[in-house]
Amino acid sequence: MSVIASRLLRLRPGRFISALLFWMLPTVVLAHDGGVELPEKTALQAWRYDADIYLVTALAALIYLTGMWRRWRARNAPVWWRHLLFFAGLALVFLALESPVDPIAERAFWVHQIQHLLLRMAGPMLIMLAGPDTTFMAGLPKALRHGVVRPLAGNGAMQGLGRLLARPVPVFLIFLLSLAVWEYPPYHDAALENPALHYLMHVTMLLAGLIFFHAIFDRRLPPASLGYGVRQIILLLSVFSNIAIGAATALKSAVWYTAYDVDGRLFSQSPLMDEQIGGYVIWVPGSMMLIISIMLAIYGWNESETRRVARDKAMASGSNMAAMLAQPQTAEELWIKVEKPNRAVAFGLATLTLSIFVLLMSTMVVMHAAQ
Repeated sequence: MSVIASRLLRLRPGRFISALLFWMLPTVVLAHDGGVELPEKTALQAWRYDADIYLVTALAALIYLTGMWRRWRARNAPVWWRHLLFFAGLALVFLALESPVDPIAERAFWVHQIQHLLLRMAGPMLIMLAGPDTTFMAGLPKALRHGVVRPLAGNGAMQGLGRLLARPVPVFLIFLLSLAVWEYPPYHDAALENPALHYLMHVTMLLAGLIFFHAIFDRRLPPASLGYGVRQIILLLSVFSNIAIGAATALKSAVWYTAYDVDGRLFSQSPLMDEQIGGYVIWVPGSMMLIISIMLAIYGWNESETRRVARDKAMASGSNMAAMLAQPQTAEELWIKVEKPNRAVAFGLATLTLSIFVLLMSTMVVMHAAQ
């Protein structure tokens, strides 16, 4: 074993990734093998050891580290905190699937909603805030980049799919349906009873989150990416739909998800209380994360406007004096033209969203208390 390890360590990064994939691939199995007894006293020690999750996580981390190594001295290399965001997001996805959160989630609806929050929002949000595209691509083996990625990127069908998944309506609907469909009681119960369907639930939630937050935090300037006003509309609609689903689940008066009672719910909670707490997890933390995303997207808007102004100024020729004078000449002028109005818009949108959020929450709570 030591001889194999020493040979692997001497390989170049790209070949190391290929060798690791070839070596680990035969061990891949489906996760969520349900039906395992889970005593409440030892539930917090019930870590999973699913080869597929470990494989994908290890490969993603290794490819990204390789990209960091290859682009370390590049002029446009990402700042250090973006790397931290990527690994923090990757860690949250891993913990959602392999820590005790996963087996407990099969016996407690509210924990299951925390798991979905990590898979669909928190993990993808941090990963895409890192802007990992260029670094990840640089970390792929050369043969994979030239033999697989580039041909796929040049394929007409794949380009059409990419354009479709970058449009506002599909981005919003994919994100919404990844929650709404799987919270529909018959489908939710079926996923708990069928390991393959449960696996599909988690994969689709993760992919929907990655697609959504990639569109929201895409650092490319429009029209290569969604306009920042469109991003704000998508986020606002997502907040309202999230509030609706969470409030409906939290304020209901009947049990919806009976699959949790097959093996018994953990933590000595009544079924209705378990599901109501889960509704509040969807409603409050989920909606607040989207409100934070609105603020972060506004920050990205400021940054993109600053870069656009700098690009336009660099493109203005010396002979075109009018174009030169139209661009901000000092940091103060740039702040007045770009950051000051955008901060006003950010404050207005954030205040409006928070006000609506508080109003809806207060109304729902009063209605629930009156029942």
